[in-house]
Amino acid sequence: MFDERRREDLKERSHRTVLCIGDDLLNLNLRCSLLKKQGWRVISSGSGHDGLFRFAEGGIDAVVLDLDDDGSENALIASQIRKQQPGIPILMLIRDQSRVASGVSEQADALILKEDEEQLLPALLKQLFEKSWPS
Repeated sequence: MFDERRREDLKERSHRTVLCIGDDLLNLNLRCSLLKKQGWRVISSGSGHDGLFRFAEGGIDAVVLDLDDDGSENALIASQIRKQQPGIPILMLIRDQSRVASGVSEQADALILKEDEEQLLPALLKQLFEKSWPS
């Protein structure tokens, strides 16, 4: 029973595409690898401008943003994405909860501390997909 549920879960993930936008290429590549190992389809982008271009091409089901430590650039990019597709799940990575710029949390469905990314990101993505597109 467990293996069958896991297979169905992986099958569902493989039909969802996550756009990861980040300006630290090493962390961006690690993040993309983590999500791919979990069964997600991933598109990566090394800048906010390129990320918006890739998003506009279509086929994106969720966005993970990691462009700055206080989230201000993340919020700017997220607001542009929300204008195009208001209900899309957006997760933002932040370094320090106490230094988050104003307006950031309003643009994100979830804020994740960078130190908790590996443990929380895949589970939060799954949760947001289930909330946005219930079976």
